[in-house]
Amino acid sequence: AFPKLEKLTIIDCASLKEVFQLHVQGLDIEEACILTSKLRQVKLFGLPKLKHVWNKDTNKNISFENLQEVHVQECWSLKTLFPFSMARDLQQLKSLIVDSCGVEEIVSKSTVEGSDQHEILFEFNQLSFLALWALPSLVCFYPGIHNIRCPMLKKGRTYWPMKITIFGHLVSQLLLIGK
Repeated sequence: AFPKLEKLTIIDCASLKEVFQLHVQGLDIEEACILTSKLRQVKLFGLPKLKHVWNKDTNKNISFENLQEVHVQECWSLKTLFPFSMARDLQQLKSLIVDSCGVEEIVSKSTVEGSDQHEILFEFNQLSFLALWALPSLVCFYPGIHNIRCPMLKKGRTYWPMKITIFGHLVSQLLLIGK
C-alpha cells in the first residue's frame, strides 16, 4: 500500500481492470487492517477495460475521507464509480467529473440488508463543481431511495441522457445553479 500517496493519475492503460484492489489472493485487506488513505486526487483517463475503481464495498476499515477531486474520463467498461460505504464518507470531495464513460450508477447499491427500505442521504458538503457529461448508460445516482445534499455546489456541467430515472433532489438543485 501507499499510505502517503496524495495524488493518483492513470492515463491510457488499455489493460487495467481495477485501480484499488481491496481483496488479494485470499487475504481480505479490509479485515487485516484499518487504513485511512491520504489520497486527495484521483484522475483516470483512457482506461477502456476499467471495471472497478474500488473492487469491493470497503465497509468501515478503509477510508478515503480525504478525497477532494475525482476525474474519470473515457472509461467505457466502468459501471459504477463509488461503493456505497465510501460515498457516505466523501465529506471533503470538492470536484467530481465523470465524462464519456459507461457508468450506469454513480454509487453502487448498499450490500447492507434492509437498506433499500429507508431513504439514504448522501451529503457532499464541500462539493462545489459537478460535471456529468456524455454518459449514455447513466440511469441513476444511486439505485435505492435517496436524496443528495450539496450545499456548496456552484458549478454544474451536465448532459442528461434519456435513460436517467432516479437522481434524487440533485437534478432540481443543478437547474437552480446560476439563477
